[in-house]
Amino acid sequence: MTNQNFKLIKIFLLLTITFFVISSENLLSQSGMKFSEFRKKLTSYFDDELINDIEKLMPQGSAYNVWGWDVGDFSNDGHNDVVFAVRISGDKRKAVQVFLFVDIDGFLVNVGTYPYNYVEIPLEVGIVIRNNTCYVTKKNEQYNWEIIGYQYRDGNLNLKESYSTQRILKYTYENTIDYINLTGKKRFVLTNDNQEEFIASYQILPSYPRGRQIYKGYSNEIIVDRVENVGTGAYYWSGPEDASYTAKSAYDNDNLYITVKIIDDKFISSECENCYSDYLEIWFDANIYQQNQSRFFKVINKSIDFVKKTDKGIFSLKIYPGDFTETKPYVKEVSSTDDLDTYQQEAAKKIRVSASLHENYYLLKFKVPWMLFGFEKAPVDENKLTEFGITIIYNDIDNEYRPEELSQIASSENFINTNPSTYSSFVLIPEDMWFGESRNIFVEDIMKSLIDLGF
Repeated sequence: MTNQNFKLIKIFLLLTITFFVISSENLLSQSGMKFSEFRKKLTSYFDDELINDIEKLMPQGSAYNVWGWDVGDFSNDGHNDVVFAVRISGDKRKAVQVFLFVDIDGFLVNVGTYPYNYVEIPLEVGIVIRNNTCYVTKKNEQYNWEIIGYQYRDGNLNLKESYSTQRILKYTYENTIDYINLTGKKRFVLTNDNQEEFIASYQILPSYPRGRQIYKGYSNEIIVDRVENVGTGAYYWSGPEDASYTAKSAYDNDNLYITVKIIDDKFISSECENCYSDYLEIWFDANIYQQNQSRFFKVINKSIDFVKKTDKGIFSLKIYPGDFTETKPYVKEVSSTDDLDTYQQEAAKKIRVSASLHENYYLLKFKVPWMLFGFEKAPVDENKLTEFGITIIYNDIDNEYRPEELSQIASSENFINTNPSTYSSFVLIPEDMWFGESRNIFVEDIMKSLIDLGF
């Protein structure tokens, strides 16, 4: 469990406990507060002129009440921002509007407004600003809660992370996704006693169509440099400067592309076919899971089976970078749990690798035909994100005469190559979709200016 995810779950618990410790009678007697009351609370944080900025953007011509709210810095600029929920008094729907205001150049600017539904009372939509992130919590149903984290950075309102919990049979299922740091966690606990039955922590590698521009606010590169990533040889690993890497991916109809940027303070190249050296390992779970199934668990006959092993659909590559001069980079081994058909064997011959040495790192780039994994073309669904399993491992030795002092830096924790649930996540992004959300608040003004100029 990362510190960020731990803090996120603590916030969830805090909001949930706060909700339930208040008696039902007190909740039903609550009706929110008028803006005049809200103004008094805001005067502890903002000047009257800034509060006026807020009031000007409130619903006009309709009575409304302010419910959950918080003040803090989710723009990471050292100035207070404010987020609050508003319910229109005459609205028959069980819904509130959540307003996000950021201090920009001395003005409180509305950077986002989102509708949120509630089940019984508006207080179910809770708001907390912590760790330069605004968290909005809502209850979907019993045992089913959701937290969305927003950050404002450089003109963009970004989806930072999401946390959801739901009841599945006798379990409570928790799912966390960090869209900025590209990490995920899935956890199952027994609902009656909170005993943990399953947990998986992993990184998420999004793969976009080749040539697509990735805008600010979206992340597409994983960073593998923590001690939790060192599954073997942590004793011999002295930190990110010893060995670490970043990775990003793209795809087209025929090939999968991956670029790995490797930091290694003592690179050992292969002097002969059987000599010990540093190399990269790629493990890929090419299985396509049906409804109610995933790499992590399967729901079968009103029971949950946690995935621990598979005997099909797993592929691995071992890629050696060469010595950046005479010895070219090469693929030493391609293996699979399956017997490869002739067309897959031919596809393996078409794997291409390049390596380049830079001042403080080196790059490994490679492309792999989709045919190797049994796909005639990229297995992307234009209507949704498509997820597979992948784990990248950098095998680092600092002394070729002491190969037992090997450190393996992997993109997933507690990796077992026969267990798909221990793999990282590889997500194919279709042309018109993104991994996460980001909205530039100045786009409408820019478009209006361009239209006024005749464009």
